[in-house]
Amino acid sequence: MKAEEESAEGLKQRFTQRYSRHGSKLDRAVQTALGRCVKEHLFLPSKRRVYTVVGNLGDEFIDPEKPYCSCSNFFFRGLGQKGELCYHLLSYVIASESGLVDTTTFSDEEYELLMAALVSDVFHILDTSGSSPRQV
Repeated sequence: MKAEEESAEGLKQRFTQRYSRHGSKLDRAVQTALGRCVKEHLFLPSKRRVYTVVGNLGDEFIDPEKPYCSCSNFFFRGLGQKGELCYHLLSYVIASESGLVDTTTFSDEEYELLMAALVSDVFHILDTSGSSPRQV
């Protein structure tokens, strides 16, 4: 079955055994993956990759290899609980294993601009959610 033809129920069934402990986050992650909200920003010629997930409040930066996410759920729960994934990281797993990652190519010269925009977006999300480090 092609990735575009996969249903939410089909994806959920494929990943339930591994990720059922994440409860409602699994449903949200499936919808995020199907919505093509997992983004890979590929920079050429260096082949540097930056991953983001479009969430309700804006883009979250993720590093699936660490794993790391810039969201407050990851900060408050993911860092302290082994194996706990926020829905952004869970979305990445589902999207990458299902061929649903949306890749956009940029030149290496655009890297700084994207990173500046991403950092700005992350701080905006933190301000909006009331989790801003500036409030500490």
